[in-house]
Amino acid sequence: MTDPDEGRSTSRWWFVVATVVIAALVVASGALVASLVSTASPEADPAPATEAPDPERPLPENQPAPEHAGPNPTSCEQIYSEEMYSYLTGTGMPLNDQSVAENVGSYDPELIAVINGIEHLDCSWGFAGDYGLTTSVTRVNADAVKTVHERMTELGYNCHDEDGGTRCLTSATEAGNRYGESHFVRDGLWLATAWVNFAPEGYTPDIVQTLWPDTAPQP
Repeated sequence: MTDPDEGRSTSRWWFVVATVVIAALVVASGALVASLVSTASPEADPAPATEAPDPERPLPENQPAPEHAGPNPTSCEQIYSEEMYSYLTGTGMPLNDQSVAENVGSYDPELIAVINGIEHLDCSWGFAGDYGLTTSVTRVNADAVKTVHERMTELGYNCHDEDGGTRCLTSATEAGNRYGESHFVRDGLWLATAWVNFAPEGYTPDIVQTLWPDTAPQP
């Protein structure tokens, strides 16, 4: 016959064992769940990418035009000495009369096309007819300077170095009228003068000495 105390002891022992086993299973299952959750959870959001620096920004519009290295006259009064301007106005011939508004500083169609193709300043003295002159002051780049010089050479103009630039001259007489041209190019500035029966002595040199004071005779 089994001892009741022994049975109760055995039952208690199995209860303890079962409790330990169940506790171990709970811990193990918890660790497994945690592992699964960790594995299944999405990766942490990546750090926001650093925004690439903007490329160099273009200059804003409406920037002022760069200053020219050489003279840049904007009115006819600025290209003459006081003496020459006084002489020209004293002749009674008007400055930039509308009757000669289309005139520029050359008679050659190709040179006229170059002048008209670029912004320029025209200074005309006289009326339409056979007496007066027109000077065009034109800012030209190296390519235009080459084109102009080659054309003048082709036409047989007398060109030579003068006052730090290039001077070209031509003249002729036709039907009793004396006409001609005087050109000077320096520092990207082209002074083109076409005249008929009116070629004041020292006209182009006066403009050159006014715009480039370093060419003026020293006292």
